[in-house]
Amino acid sequence: MAKTDIDRVTAELERLKQENEVLSGQVKRLVKAESRLYDYQEKLDLQLKEYSALYDLNSRLYTCHDLPAIFELASEYVINRLDYERVLFFQKTEKGDAYSVCACDGYHYAHEKEAVSGLTLSCKAAILAPLFAGANYSICTEESQLKELVEHRDLLLMNEYFICPLGNRAEPVALLAVGNSAENAEFYRRISDSEEALFGLGNLVGLLSSTIENQILYTGMKKALEQERLAEAKYRGIFENAMEGIFQTTPEGRFLSCNPATAAILGYSTPEEVLEGVVNVGLQLYVDPSRRAELYAMMFQRQDVKNFEVEFCRRDGSRIWVDLSTRPAFDEEGKLIYIDGVIQDITERKQNEEALRKLSQAVEQSPVSIVITDTKGRIEFVNPKFVQLTGYSLEEVLGKNPRILNSGKAPVEKSRNLWETICAGKVWEGEFLNRKKDGELFSEHATISPIRNKDGVITHFLAIKEDITERKLLEAQLFQSQKMESIGRLAGGVAHDFNNMLSVILGSAQLAMRCVTEGTPVWQDLEQIVQAGKRSSQITRQLLAFSRKEIIAPREVNLNEHFTEMQKTLGRLIGEDIRMEFKPAPELWTIDADTTQLDQILVNLAVNARDAMGNGGVLTIQTANIRVDASYSQFHLDASLGEYVQLSVSDTGCGMDRETLSQIFEPFFTTKEVGKGTGLGLATVYGIVRQHNGFINVYSEPGQGTTFEINFPKFSGSPLGAAKDEAVAVSGSGTVLLVEDDPLVRKTTLDTLKEIGYQVIEAAGAEEAISICREKGTHVDLILTDVVMPGMNGKEMVDAIEAFRPGLRVLFMSGYTKDLVAQRGVAEGGRHFIQKPFDIHALAGKLRETLQQKSLPTT
Repeated sequence: MAKTDIDRVTAELERLKQENEVLSGQVKRLVKAESRLYDYQEKLDLQLKEYSALYDLNSRLYTCHDLPAIFELASEYVINRLDYERVLFFQKTEKGDAYSVCACDGYHYAHEKEAVSGLTLSCKAAILAPLFAGANYSICTEESQLKELVEHRDLLLMNEYFICPLGNRAEPVALLAVGNSAENAEFYRRISDSEEALFGLGNLVGLLSSTIENQILYTGMKKALEQERLAEAKYRGIFENAMEGIFQTTPEGRFLSCNPATAAILGYSTPEEVLEGVVNVGLQLYVDPSRRAELYAMMFQRQDVKNFEVEFCRRDGSRIWVDLSTRPAFDEEGKLIYIDGVIQDITERKQNEEALRKLSQAVEQSPVSIVITDTKGRIEFVNPKFVQLTGYSLEEVLGKNPRILNSGKAPVEKSRNLWETICAGKVWEGEFLNRKKDGELFSEHATISPIRNKDGVITHFLAIKEDITERKLLEAQLFQSQKMESIGRLAGGVAHDFNNMLSVILGSAQLAMRCVTEGTPVWQDLEQIVQAGKRSSQITRQLLAFSRKEIIAPREVNLNEHFTEMQKTLGRLIGEDIRMEFKPAPELWTIDADTTQLDQILVNLAVNARDAMGNGGVLTIQTANIRVDASYSQFHLDASLGEYVQLSVSDTGCGMDRETLSQIFEPFFTTKEVGKGTGLGLATVYGIVRQHNGFINVYSEPGQGTTFEINFPKFSGSPLGAAKDEAVAVSGSGTVLLVEDDPLVRKTTLDTLKEIGYQVIEAAGAEEAISICREKGTHVDLILTDVVMPGMNGKEMVDAIEAFRPGLRVLFMSGYTKDLVAQRGVAEGGRHFIQKPFDIHALAGKLRETLQQKSLPTT
């Protein structure tokens, strides 16, 4: 083949090759176009399918009448049509500050469903911030790193999610959240912000928003119409059937309308009778017409009046109490046009309140303590008497057990028996020795009974407790008196028989002495017998004195003169290291007494004082005229009403405790060493005083010395040199702070002060008195205080009080002599002092004298 042919064939092959390449490119483009066309067809089919499903959903939503049904259909659509795993609907809470889950689907485990069902998102939550700022939606994809989106994955239990508002964009009523869990995301449509992914969700959100808005509007209108219809029926029903009276009147007082309850309250059969019969409310109904003017004055201030209680007259003339609540109506010019009101019959309540008031007053003013506890013994109520007696306030004991008063001196079996008795529904009665807040012991008689409810179940316990401390003290005094009387009778009998035997012993010994030579051993033995017999006769004489059976020769005696005669003898007896002072009272009354026994009293008391003052001291003898009144004798069984001459013997020795004081007058009781005392000295003094119809008081504290006050009845004849006492009026006014540590003396003085006319604040010791004076608003005109008290004495207490309340008037009192008290600084600065015991006249005069004195200057 020629070269020319070859070139031509080659050129043709090249052309064919190029045409083939062009044709191949066209075929490829056709295939790609066909593929895109197929994809477009698929998308179109999917969209048509979604539109069809959406149309079907819209049809079904149209038949829904409440939001839960709407949310249920929408959840089904999201999962079955849009192919997402999980869906949540949130609805705004009543407060409007948060959204709570109201529907959910796609959570396959119970614990997951339970977790999201209780989920609430605050309107301030970070995940909602973009939505309230105007965004259409928020998306969290698997790759999202935004903190506000990522941190809600665990709350929604969705690893990727889409959330958007439903309804009004400014204030959406609901939220929609769809998404997938991390485990199952690959099996469902993925969350993304692509147009394709947002197409179905956007259509659903639009449909749901309009449906929810329409449903809310429809529901609101329907509810409003129904509420209006129900309100009208309800008002008519309430008006006709109300237990309270409902009425409307004119300003002039004529009824415009009223319900049957109003008619019944006013005593009429029907409302029509009220409208016809009552033409002037003020004149026909008000017991006191001025109360109607009072009601109208409040209404003319354009205010509703509530709970105005007033007394009305019924149709038959009977009176009832009613409660009025009124609302005035005014026209545009401010004129009252009518009054709407509600009336209630509160007569029974008023009667119950009066009964309750009387019961409350009875409990509040009860002279006995009243305590109410629950069944566990926790205190729920105490009355003022309990507070006054124990020193505990109501706040301090509420919720506490009455054991806070336990003194620890009662056996455990007693408490167990008490609880067994009352828990069995029975009444327990007995006595307690309890302890007050300040530590003072007191005795109570208690009656404790169960309180039952209407079903008979025990709900509380009631304790009624009477303070029997004074009674116990009087019983102790009576017992002591009876004991001393019994010992006296025994001592008298023993002394009488012993004297008979001593007469035989002494007589026989003296006769035998005449038969032997003086100085011989036998004579000396007989002499010893005679001396021992004489000493024994002195003991029997003391026993007779104690038993008040010794023969006495009384005569009219002036104690001042008699002591003057004895002074030198007593001085030699007590020794030079003890200074003796005598303070005679002027114009002293005389007494009817045996002078020998008076000497014995002075000697025995002087010896006792000497022995108590081992390192020296002061022995003070003082006399005084006193009167004993009923308030004093009531609590001192040995003291009778009348006038007495008091002999006071005081020392500055070691003093005695209360246990020793309770036994000092018993025969053969002594605190001295063996061989240094018979124990009959004070017993003899006691017997002599009682034989002279007198009485004796002892005041002593450890380390504070001792004072014996012996009181002899005034001689019934004319006293030597006596002058008539000026009568002191028993009256006074003001507030007295009484400070006394002895409960019996404090009670007696308290009653006396009240009898005079004073208001009294009592304190059991110095610390309590200082605390009372520190209280703001506590008014005190005068302090009446004991001098010698445990801890801080009266003078120290007054100094402490005057540091912050200067100028207070003070009256000191003591069973010790005035001179002994002066040694403790009480007499400094013109202080007033009164000696125990005192009668009501003496106390009234001394109080008046103290109050009339100008306030002492402060330093």
